[in-house]
Amino acid sequence: MFGRLAGALVAVVVAAGPARAGVEVGTLSPRAIGHAGANLASDDGAAAAFLCPAAIARRDQRRAQLAAVAQDDEASLTTATHPRVDDVGGAAIGPLFGAQGHLGPVVLAVSLATTEQFDHQLAAPATGLPTDEVAARYPHRYGGLTASWTRRTLAAAAAVRLTDSLAVGAAVTLGQVDVAERRRLWAGFAGRDPLARPDRDIDVTVTAGDGLVPGGAVGLLYAPLDAQLELAAGVAWSDDARVDGEVAAVATGPRPIVTAVAPTATARFGAGLTAAVGARWLSERYAVETAASWTAYPTGATGWTIRGVEVVDESGARARLTALPSRLPRRAHGAVAAAVDVAAVPGFAWRRWATAGRHRPARGRPWRRSARISAATPWPAASS
Repeated sequence: MFGRLAGALVAVVVAAGPARAGVEVGTLSPRAIGHAGANLASDDGAAAAFLCPAAIARRDQRRAQLAAVAQDDEASLTTATHPRVDDVGGAAIGPLFGAQGHLGPVVLAVSLATTEQFDHQLAAPATGLPTDEVAARYPHRYGGLTASWTRRTLAAAAAVRLTDSLAVGAAVTLGQVDVAERRRLWAGFAGRDPLARPDRDIDVTVTAGDGLVPGGAVGLLYAPLDAQLELAAGVAWSDDARVDGEVAAVATGPRPIVTAVAPTATARFGAGLTAAVGARWLSERYAVETAASWTAYPTGATGWTIRGVEVVDESGARARLTALPSRLPRRAHGAVAAAVDVAAVPGFAWRRWATAGRHRPARGRPWRRSARISAATPWPAASS
C-alpha cells in the first residue's frame, strides 16, 4: 500500500494540550494534530524523520513540505488560601520544513523542526508592591515564575524497501536546546526575619543553551500490498543537553545586597529515549489508526551550578549562590492515541470523524487528555 504523490504542502495548525519534553507521538505535523498523535504508521512527511524514518519509503518522488504548528498550552495554580494564578505566556510557533528525494532504491530526506517546546509564565510581582500584597497574590514565586524549553532539530534520514511490504529507515539528528527559568529565593536569617517575608526575596533568572546535541532514530514500516493492516515502530534517542549560560540575580528590597562578577550557570539534562508503535487499518471507506509511545530519561539530570553570585547581609554575613534545583519537567511519560477517517467523497477527500489522545506521566499519576475529540476535517486521501 505504498502510495505515490509528488508536491508540496503548506499548513498552519493550532493545537491545545499539555506541554511535553521528549520526541514522542505528538504534534510535530498537521497530520499528527489532526490524528491527536496517531500518525506513526501513516505520516510519511517531514515529521517521519524524527521517530519513524522508515515511513519516508512510501514515496520516492522529489517533494517538499512546509508547515507551522501554533501550540497554546497553559498552566495554572489553584489553592484554597490564594487567588487563582494563570499562565500569561502566549502561543509558541513550531515550524516544520522538509525535502525528500531518492538515490536509486534509497529514499532520502532532510527535515528541520521544533521537536520540543513549552513556555510557561506565571504572574510576577511588580516592583514596589507592598509586602503583604506580594505574599497574598504570588505564593508561587519560590516554586517558579517562568519555565521554558525549546529544542530545534535537524534530521537527515534514509530509508529503503527490503521487500514490497517491508521498509526500514534510519536518521541522524543534531539539536539546539534553549532553556530559561525564573524564580525567587528567600535570603533572610531564621529567628531574625519572618520566614518568606517578600522584602528579603532575590529574583533569579537563568538562561542557557546547548548548540549541538546529537541524536538519531531508527524505524520499521510493514505495509503489505495484499492486506489492510499496516504496522510501524520507531525508536529515537538524543544525547544529554549540557547547557551553559548566564544568571541574573537581583534583590527586591534594600537588603540583602547581591553582588555578581561574571555570573554563569550550567546544567545537564539527561538523554531522551523514546519508543513508539503504531498501526493502521485501511478499507475503501474508512481508516482506523492507533499509536502509543513511551519516553524515558535514563541518564537523569543535574540542577543548576551557579558561579559568580554572592549575597551580602546587612550584618556582614556573606553567602555564595552555588546551586539551584531545576523545575523543568524531565520525567518519564507515555501517550496513546487513536483516529478514525471516513471517505466523504470516494477517491478524492476524507473526513476525520473523531480523534482522541491521552498522556500519562510516570509514578502512577492519572492519564490526562492530550487532545480534544475533534470535529470532522476534510483532508486529501492521497497518503494511503
